[in-house]
Amino acid sequence: MMDSGYGEQLEYLLGTMSIGMALLDTQNFAIRYVNPYLQSLLAALWQRQQLVGRTAEEVLPLSVQTAILPLLQQVADTRQRIELAEVPFEGFLEIRGRTYWRINIEYRPSSQRPAQLLVSLEDITEAVRARLHIQAVHAISSALAGPASLPLVLERILHVLQETFGSKRCAIVLLDNSVPAIEPRLADLEETLLESPEVPRRARVVAQLGLHEVSQQWEALVDDRILLQSVAREHRTRIITDTSRTPQYAFPFLNHLGEPHRPGSVLCVPIFEPHSDDPVSLVLDGSQQSTVFGTIEVYHLRARGFPAEEVALLEQFAQQAGLAIQNARLFRRIERLARTASRNVRQKENIMQAMPDGVILVDPHWRVADVNQAARDLLGWNESMIGESLLTAFGQSLARWQQTPWPTTNVIEDLERRALSGHKDVVKLIGADGAAYSIQISYTPIRDELGEIFAFIIVYHDVTVQVADRERVEAEVVARTAELKQRNQALQEAQEAQATISTRMTVLLERLPIGVMLVAAADNTISVINRQAVEVLQHIGVQLSPEHDPAEALLRAIHQDCEQLLEFLPMYNHSGNPVPYAEQPLAIALKQGESSEAELHLQKSDGQVIYLLFNAAPLRGVDGSIESAILVFQDITHIKLLERTREDFFTTMAHELKTPLANIRAHLSALLAPDLHWSSEEQYDYLQTADQQVDRLVGMINHFLDASRVEAGALRLAREPILLPELFEDIQERLEALISSSNATLRIQVPDPLPAVYGDYELLVSVLTNLLSNAFRYAPAGDAVQLSAEAITYGARLQPHSIRISVTDHGPGISQEQRHTLFTRFSTFAALSRPSSKRPGQPERDPRQKATRWSPATGLGLYISRGIIEAHGSQLEVNSRPGHGATFAFTLPVFKGKRRLTRPIAPAPATSSRGES
Repeated sequence: MMDSGYGEQLEYLLGTMSIGMALLDTQNFAIRYVNPYLQSLLAALWQRQQLVGRTAEEVLPLSVQTAILPLLQQVADTRQRIELAEVPFEGFLEIRGRTYWRINIEYRPSSQRPAQLLVSLEDITEAVRARLHIQAVHAISSALAGPASLPLVLERILHVLQETFGSKRCAIVLLDNSVPAIEPRLADLEETLLESPEVPRRARVVAQLGLHEVSQQWEALVDDRILLQSVAREHRTRIITDTSRTPQYAFPFLNHLGEPHRPGSVLCVPIFEPHSDDPVSLVLDGSQQSTVFGTIEVYHLRARGFPAEEVALLEQFAQQAGLAIQNARLFRRIERLARTASRNVRQKENIMQAMPDGVILVDPHWRVADVNQAARDLLGWNESMIGESLLTAFGQSLARWQQTPWPTTNVIEDLERRALSGHKDVVKLIGADGAAYSIQISYTPIRDELGEIFAFIIVYHDVTVQVADRERVEAEVVARTAELKQRNQALQEAQEAQATISTRMTVLLERLPIGVMLVAAADNTISVINRQAVEVLQHIGVQLSPEHDPAEALLRAIHQDCEQLLEFLPMYNHSGNPVPYAEQPLAIALKQGESSEAELHLQKSDGQVIYLLFNAAPLRGVDGSIESAILVFQDITHIKLLERTREDFFTTMAHELKTPLANIRAHLSALLAPDLHWSSEEQYDYLQTADQQVDRLVGMINHFLDASRVEAGALRLAREPILLPELFEDIQERLEALISSSNATLRIQVPDPLPAVYGDYELLVSVLTNLLSNAFRYAPAGDAVQLSAEAITYGARLQPHSIRISVTDHGPGISQEQRHTLFTRFSTFAALSRPSSKRPGQPERDPRQKATRWSPATGLGLYISRGIIEAHGSQLEVNSRPGHGATFAFTLPVFKGKRRLTRPIAPAPATSSRGES
């Protein structure tokens, strides 16, 4: 209605326009005019027929009053116009959904009437929805470009529903195994084909708004109790205006004031697979149907309908969701391929972040088509490089290549070959920024659907850190290798030294003249034993088999119980008292941990007494416990015999020295006696006898001193050239008295000519004197002792290099067993070495001859003679058999220089007749 005074024309215009108009008093906001369009809107909402004259507070509901009345008061007070654009209104949800309005409130002064407020409302729902739709499509499409598109699309679909239709409670339900696991909430929706139709499929909420917390992770089996099964079967949208009429369906619970509530109405829109060539299909009624991945569901607390516009828009959004699913699949495949390719360059970022830094795109003619910013920064290029030949662009680059990966000629052909073969280069360069880089260059051809190459991509990837790490690792490897080589060399040297020490210890144990055993304390077993120990143990009666093979016996002795081997041996001390095993040094070392020494002896079954010297010491571990003991023992029987011989020698020496001294003293005492008077001849005889005893005493002392020099190795030779005829003649003269008294002759055989020999004249005289003295003492009466010299030659011209000198007698001879002790010190076996004169076939002995082989009986003659000959570099040999005499021989070297004769030479006959009758 309109107050009087307004024109009919204005009334017509306001009645036909689709903009709501109203005039309100500024005092109490009473309605003065409402055009038909606004009146129809208000009538549809609140069923009010009479509006004019009523106040806005009476007409509008409370929810609208709280928003509009403050604005009316503001304009009335400030008289400033207010325009509100895109004001959402949800009063027409069941009919149109959420609507949008443009509201203008304007102050209208009047000179005739009170001022009024002009309120205009314009319905801009279609324009806003179109803009929101475009924005939503744009936002969804932009989200499709990334690998995380599905979560973004699903979230934006729900927000668009809320913004466009005021849908405060909605959800997106998807089937299992329909999309890749991009987020934890989609972890069970990995894209795989169903392995077996019998495996039940499930559906779950992957995005939601307004659901109660008990249903935010809602899931259910895909069967007739959920709408997704019905939508998938019918391939169309389902609307349930009143869920109380469909109690068979299960829905997520809605959140209302913190309490879970079953929806009153539901709109369910299917999400289809965009492409049918990659199906994950639901087979229904025996026929292949389009794939349904899930649904978009909008819920309301109370029963109500859904406008067609909202349904159509939701179906469009469902198509976008299908595209997002397909896009997520593609990105998942790309991500897998990129992860495989980027594993070699240690990249763990997503697909876009894993791309190399610099990219150059060239056409088939290798002209630069495009360059990204990273490549421009690296090479110092600008936009002018686009369209230039790649070689020209490289020539104008500010980067300095330290090494060029391609040849200087036929560059294009080489680059194509590298691209087709997938070759990669790693080069170093100084970038345009002056920094040093290590760049990995890869070349990739791009083909169209026909397989033709229409472009190439050159990718520069910065591997400076990796190359530096690799070079550092290589340097460390080289240094480590050198260090290991040094350590290995040192270890090898140590091993060789240890092997040398071990070999030396083995040789030492083998060569030691004494027995060594290492015995474990835990079980008394033998750990180490040498050959000498085995031989001594076998010699004293220990059963170590085989007796004929000491080496094998040594191996078998290892790990044997030492106590069982030794405890039954009857050992005695120097007093003749038995010494049990527990009191012997080895047992003391093992049980008491004390070192000890003992000289023990035992008697074999044949009556032979064997003397042994035992030394034992414990070996302790780091904790001080006894781990083993070492036993050193040796057979000292020969030492005992030598000591006994030495004692006999000193007894003999004392007796021999006593006799001449007693004679000298007796003759001198007789001469000095005051009561005796001697004539000159008698005095001379006494003194001559004393002098002879002195010579005898001096000779015995000289023998003893010579033996000491031989033993100490201090025998000094005064070598000179010697003519053997001269030497033999001199000896014959010196032994003339012995030859005369022996009833034997001396036969000298010297070939002519015979070269001079080189040696000590006086020492050789003493050797031959000793040998001849022994020979004459044992030569049968009337026999001849032979002294001969023989040249030993070499070569075709029979040049002599040495002379063999020998002394031969035909006496009783010497046995093989007695020869072993013939040249030892204090050897007084000469008288015992010859067979008895009473033995058949032996010559009668002159009673005037003494029982010993030489006089005085010092036992040193042959020992000294052997030492003199060995000092000349030769050996004193003996060849004898019992009953066939004996031959003593040695060799002397031929003198090679010129000899100046210093001694008068008298020709000696080949055979001497001195002493012969």
